[in-house]
Amino acid sequence: MVEKLKQILAKLQSEKGLVTIFAILKMDDITNRWSIILSAPWINDKNTTEVFSYVVETMKKTFTQEEANTIARIGIFSEDNHLIEGLKRYSEGTIIKDEKINGNVIHEAQILAVNVEA
Repeated sequence: MVEKLKQILAKLQSEKGLVTIFAILKMDDITNRWSIILSAPWINDKNTTEVFSYVVETMKKTFTQEEANTIARIGIFSEDNHLIEGLKRYSEGTIIKDEKINGNVIHEAQILAVNVEA
């Protein structure tokens, strides 16, 4: 699934622009499903719904139904969001296990893109 998410990231960046954070996180140990986290300088209050729809439609074209069922939520955040601020300290490719980031318990995560100068 990570390779398919990297394909989505590449498509997103080629069509929309550089992203600040693109990561997958398991934050809820009960459901054991992933949250996709996205932040970019070109995301704002006026286009959040459009960006969300774009990501969902791209995922539908890329993921099998089984893979899609492993996704609990998609979070589109501003760059100054407290979770995004915490994720910026990691580098691309980092795998996180059982850490607390700005008050959020992260059971498992992988950082797919970090561009603090985006």
